[in-house]
Amino acid sequence: GMPELLVDSMGPYLGGQRVDLSQKDGAEKLSKVIRALPIEGKPVTLLAEKKAKPSAVAAVVTELGAAGAPTVLIKTDGRDDLPKEITVVPEGRVSKPPACAVSAMVLKDLATAIWPFGGGMGKRQRKGLAGPDLSHTGEQLTKDIAACSASVAFFSADDEVPWEMAHNLAGTILGSDAKKKLATLVLLRAAPVAGRPVQLGGG
Repeated sequence: GMPELLVDSMGPYLGGQRVDLSQKDGAEKLSKVIRALPIEGKPVTLLAEKKAKPSAVAAVVTELGAAGAPTVLIKTDGRDDLPKEITVVPEGRVSKPPACAVSAMVLKDLATAIWPFGGGMGKRQRKGLAGPDLSHTGEQLTKDIAACSASVAFFSADDEVPWEMAHNLAGTILGSDAKKKLATLVLLRAAPVAGRPVQLGGG
């Protein structure tokens, strides 16, 4: 069966193999370890610790997608009022969405930014007391999701921010989808620049 796949504060730990993404051959090693997994075109579960780096979680999700996983169930012991499990689609498995598709990220200063996939003026919510202000962010997300025909949304976080905050933002996106329009939630491979068009496929 599938071994345990984990990303912690030190990076990916997949089936007992530690991958150091800061090393020159880190990305290559990650790809090799993941290609050896028995994915067989099935969804994969990934445990992501709260203090993991968003870039490490995103790198693993992207490689799992490249190796055939259609979706990745990410489990994080986050806030009690938000889902502890989110299903994400690897970036490489989505085609270009409508330009109005919602993109959201947690910025370095723990503010959140929401803007259209095709670029354009977004909305920023200053951070709350204990991290991102998810209630105001959620109100804006509800409006933006409702106003667009897209069934896909995108999320990310600055790499200085712990994964937990990206996970909570993803849960907020899902919770803000009042009409349950969103079929696909994409964890972007690399943190985008808020307000600029989102580039897929590392382009």
